Amino acid sequence: MTMSKADVILHPVRMKIIQSLIKRPLIVQELMEWLPEVPQATLYRQLKILTESKVIYVKEERKVRGTVERTYALNNEVAHVSAEEANKLTKDDHMKYFITYFANLLQGVEEYLEGDDIDMAQDGFGYRKVDLFLNAEEFQEFREDLVNVFKKHVGNEPNGERRKRSLATIFIPEKK
Repeated sequence: MTMSKADVILHPVRMKIIQSLIKRPLIVQELMEWLPEVPQATLYRQLKILTESKVIYVKEERKVRGTVERTYALNNEVAHVSAEEANKLTKDDHMKYFITYFANLLQGVEEYLEGDDIDMAQDGFGYRKVDLFLNAEEFQEFREDLVNVFKKHVGNEPNGERRKRSLATIFIPEKK
C-alpha cells in the first residue's frame, strides 16, 4: 500500500523527525539525542519511509569505524502538503488528517500534564483562540510576519538552558 504525502508526514514519529530536521541536517546519533523517546529501530524504520517518500534525503555519507554515517536533511519542497495538493483532498481526507494532527497535539499535552514539575505560567503552557478580521492582503502579511518570527527561533538547538516548546497553528477561515 502506498501512502499519501499527508499520511507520511502526519505520522507522530515522522512528524518529530521532520521537526528536528527543520533546524539543520542531522546524523542518526543526533536524532537519537533529540528524540530519546523513539527507539532506535523505530527511528531507522521511519527514516527509511521518509527517505523513500523523498520528504528527507541523505545529504552526506561518510565512513566511520567501518560503518556508513548518513546525514539526513529535509527536502523543504516536499515536506509539506501544498495548497494545490490540499485542494485535491476530499472533506473526509481533511478530517482524517486534521484528527491525526490534533491527536499528535493531544499526545504532547498529555505528556506535559503527566510531568512531575509543572509550572504552567513559567512553562508557557496554554491554548487560546483569537479571531482576526483580515482582508486577503492583510492575511498574507500576517502569515509572512508569523513565518519571520518562526525563522528567528527555529534554528535554536537544545542545550541546558533551552526547553522545547511546541507551537501549533491552525488557520480556520469563516465559511463563505
